[in-house]
Amino acid sequence: MRTLVAPAAVWLSVLMSACSAEETASCDDCGEAAAALSAEAASALGFETLSGWTASAGSLSLSATRSEGERALSVANVGYTVIQRAPLAIGDPIKSAVSLDVRVPEQQPNPWWAGEISLAIQVPSRGVSQTLGTRSLTGLAQGTFHRLTFAVPPAVQQALSASGAPAPLWSFSITLNVPSGSGPHLLDRLDVVDAGPPVAAAPLPPWLEYCDTGPCATVAPPVVYLCPESNPLCTPVRKTTVVPNVDGRPISGVFLPMTLPEGASLRLVSGSATVNYNTVTTSYSPGFVLHSDLDVLLSYYDVAPVWNGTTPLTFESSRQSSGIMDSVFYRHPSYDTGTAAADLHAQGLDAVSIERSMTGLTSEKLDAFFMPSELGGVMGEGNWSYGDGTITINYGNPPFIAHKGGIPNAAMPRFAHENAHELYDEISASISGDDSCLNEGIADALAFLTGYLPVEDFGPLGLTGIDFDTGCTELTRTHDIGNCYFWHVKNAGLLTESFMHGIFHPQHPYDFNSCTQNVEQTGNSILVYFTEAAGGADMVPVLDAMEIPHAGSYQAARLALGL
Repeated sequence: MRTLVAPAAVWLSVLMSACSAEETASCDDCGEAAAALSAEAASALGFETLSGWTASAGSLSLSATRSEGERALSVANVGYTVIQRAPLAIGDPIKSAVSLDVRVPEQQPNPWWAGEISLAIQVPSRGVSQTLGTRSLTGLAQGTFHRLTFAVPPAVQQALSASGAPAPLWSFSITLNVPSGSGPHLLDRLDVVDAGPPVAAAPLPPWLEYCDTGPCATVAPPVVYLCPESNPLCTPVRKTTVVPNVDGRPISGVFLPMTLPEGASLRLVSGSATVNYNTVTTSYSPGFVLHSDLDVLLSYYDVAPVWNGTTPLTFESSRQSSGIMDSVFYRHPSYDTGTAAADLHAQGLDAVSIERSMTGLTSEKLDAFFMPSELGGVMGEGNWSYGDGTITINYGNPPFIAHKGGIPNAAMPRFAHENAHELYDEISASISGDDSCLNEGIADALAFLTGYLPVEDFGPLGLTGIDFDTGCTELTRTHDIGNCYFWHVKNAGLLTESFMHGIFHPQHPYDFNSCTQNVEQTGNSILVYFTEAAGGADMVPVLDAMEIPHAGSYQAARLALGL
């Protein structure tokens, strides 16, 4: 496994949400569910028709601004209204978490309060009349759709899981409580049922597992208190259970930054979690319980807690597959990632093809995981190569992505680096001793030659600010030491495709510590290795620029190594 500089660490203190002005959203499972519903139910829950929908106040109409399908439901001229759907015959089991897309209007007379929305379900024949929760609209980006998730209590899931004819009649109530003069509000994509054959759960990165079954589901959630500066040992009255999930299924861990009031502090009261200044990290539990009488927003996507209830922290997955790589892409529903999932898969295939061609090597079929900071940060930086075809990439968070100019720009340098590690594993038996610095340098050099790693990520300034051009002997960080070796090859004009091909086809086994750059054994090994990789080019000036001791010539270095 290999580590890289974590986007989460760089932007930990910057919390914001970002969405497009209008979203035509995609959903892997919504289409399948709708297809199994009756035409009437699919049209009603997709808000493709006004038929059967009524409101206690205000006016309803259809809007062409939507998140899916052709239309959304527009709710105008309201302060408080209950929107009711006439009963629908539905014979499929309800989801463990249902979702509704809501577009918060830009017209907002109250800058401090944007209102709230509640969802309820009634199925009289099954004894169900249940409010599924209330979600605050305050703090959500205006002029864009947000997918709000509502957890379904187990008792309701059980009541609506039994089959039988005729299908029971379901009705839905959506309560909108917003400032008068705001609007219109748009509703779309009410996704409620698990229909058709079961769809396999999305694969998870190696450090996560689904936590709704098995031992993980029985672990007591950690308890965290948020207290003001004036009373750091407070005992808050309000609480919420934060449940991270992928596609509605709870997962075992999360890295969760929070927007806290100035001076407030987090305190771990019980359970296993890591609590820092404004973050909570869990690694094996079905969420955690947050107690706070202070207002707080959760994650980089400003999720408002559901006090005295459950706060789902939902991430959606999408999958791409090809002959040499399968990829999984995770996103928060409120963040418009556009075509990033498809772009990462296509660019990943391109990087793999270039690196395999350049090195003349192949490795196992790849399983690539692209994820935001909340999932990647559970395992440190989140950028790893496992040597078995598994690659995980933390593409960061909205501020980092904006800084990099998009998700592919944030993720692909790391992907090209980690895939290079997969290729290095094919030759690692040729290098005895500590090869970690050499491995990191090779990975960045190859990623740089593919065009995916920008030069500023390669050199000349290292992670601690030391300039590689002054030599390599004072460096202490693994990545810096390795990059410095290859930076000087680049400065000499010898960092070419043929050179990297030679690096991946060493002519001898070597035994040296690549992270101890002040000893002649290291210098001699690098001198011979690099000279032969460069087809016999004179590497003595390159080693001299590194300021690494060596025997003085290629032949003398070979002799010293017993080659």
